[in-house]
Amino acid sequence: AKLKGAYDSYAKAENAKRQSEFEEGNPAFMANKAYKAGDYVGAIAKYKEAAASETDPSKQASIYYSMASIEFRKNKSYSTAREHARKAAQLRPDWGKPYMLIGDMYATTSRSCGDSWNQRLAVLAALSKYQKAKALEPGLQGISGKVSKYLGYRPDKETAFMRGKKNGDTDRVGCWIGETVTISTK
Repeated sequence: AKLKGAYDSYAKAENAKRQSEFEEGNPAFMANKAYKAGDYVGAIAKYKEAAASETDPSKQASIYYSMASIEFRKNKSYSTAREHARKAAQLRPDWGKPYMLIGDMYATTSRSCGDSWNQRLAVLAALSKYQKAKALEPGLQGISGKVSKYLGYRPDKETAFMRGKKNGDTDRVGCWIGETVTISTK
């Protein structure tokens, strides 16, 4: 019993030491753990640590994508989310998911982009990102449905005409998006 007690004590201390070493050496694991616990700020901090220490561009892109997703879906920090998604796309140029995520950000926030015209321009910005994602990854799950859904929210020809615009012209999206889009009417 005395030997078993000593072993249990040793095993507990050794396991705690190894767990601590594992956690220190795996910030992405700890970021995921923080995310699952609802600590989104802690998750972002750990993901940043993981991104700084990762040397594989593909893995680093996944880390930035995870940060972008949290910033968008949980923290509602759209500009930061877009910045991280762009970094993911830069690190892995053949990956459509970061563009799909940016499209989701634009589509989700389009109603808060001012007047009806600017809301429609935000939809065009979202469509542009969805189409880029689809061009990079034609089989990307859910992308065709998103494109189909938002095609109906493009500006109509009459409204574009009243604003002195026609298909192929460009205009700048207001609000946080701030991108120039090519006019495409329904």
